[in-house]
Amino acid sequence: MLTHEHARRLVGRGHQVTLFAGAVKGQGGTETIDGVDVIRSGGPVTTRLQALRWYRAHRKKVRFDVIVEEINTLPYFAPWFADAPVVLWMHQLAREVWWYEAPRPLAAVGFLLERSYLRLYSKTPALVLSASTRQDLLELGFSADHVQIVPPAVDAGDEAALTEKESGLLVYVGRVAPSKRVDHLVEALARVRGSGIEARLEIVGGGEPSARTAVERVARDRGVEGYVRFHGYLDEHAKRDLLARAALIVMASAREGWGLVITEANSVGTPAVVYDRPGLRDSTIHERTGLLTSPNPEALADGVTRALTEPDLYARLQVGAIEWSRKFTWERASSAFERALLEAAVPSGRSVSSGAKR
Repeated sequence: MLTHEHARRLVGRGHQVTLFAGAVKGQGGTETIDGVDVIRSGGPVTTRLQALRWYRAHRKKVRFDVIVEEINTLPYFAPWFADAPVVLWMHQLAREVWWYEAPRPLAAVGFLLERSYLRLYSKTPALVLSASTRQDLLELGFSADHVQIVPPAVDAGDEAALTEKESGLLVYVGRVAPSKRVDHLVEALARVRGSGIEARLEIVGGGEPSARTAVERVARDRGVEGYVRFHGYLDEHAKRDLLARAALIVMASAREGWGLVITEANSVGTPAVVYDRPGLRDSTIHERTGLLTSPNPEALADGVTRALTEPDLYARLQVGAIEWSRKFTWERASSAFERALLEAAVPSGRSVSSGAKR
């Protein structure tokens, strides 16, 4: 969604944009959506080879001013085959996520390879969502003037139409996967309920069946299975409605690029109680828009208990969350994104064409 929003807004600003992505079952190989020329080819890994082939076949027909290489785990190595300036776009590094999501031997390989290939990009201008990801790249040898933060954006909430909160309703939105540590949320829920607070947890998002089974097992073992509900995927309207009714949004991820759902929750007056981890600490201002806790279920439970039992604190967090979310407008994000691409483009005065790759 974020990629498409930036792409279509670039079109609205007068640029020509081509988006190269992996093939999608039931979708054609080429399509124009909101003025964006979409090319689809290859699978999760082979799309990188297909991108190289497509670029070589079309570079004499279409001259790009700048190419945006969006890395999500695996690189395209665009600087080594493109004859146009390349901008790296990274939402987050995987880093310790490898240890949660991959078998041990593969995790070690992935962890080391990510650091190795990213060092090769250290002279490439980079765009990131958060200060945490920026710091990750600086530690890998990127210079400070090569890494810019382009903030995320959310649709503004209507403060006058804020939904009444449901007492004790905790919500998690995201994948149910080991690195998201949803089992920690269940452990925290059990502790909160053990203190006499009538709390419940609603979980939105898909994931591997084995990961959900593991979370369900923890809920049974802790005696809170009747207070944990799995929704699976929800459409945007239903998701926003749930976030608006929730007393708190909770997250325990090992790391995030930003934690956009936290900002979405803030926009409808819902504060966050989350682990103090990369991305989460960028999207949550401690004691102003939510609470950051040590990364363990006991600390998270203490934070939830504070937010639910201290009315003055909750009121302050709710006001701060709404005010904070108002900063993340699409106009601000789109302008920053366009400006970064123009700075990197060949100084020819031509419109920028973005070959953003997923």
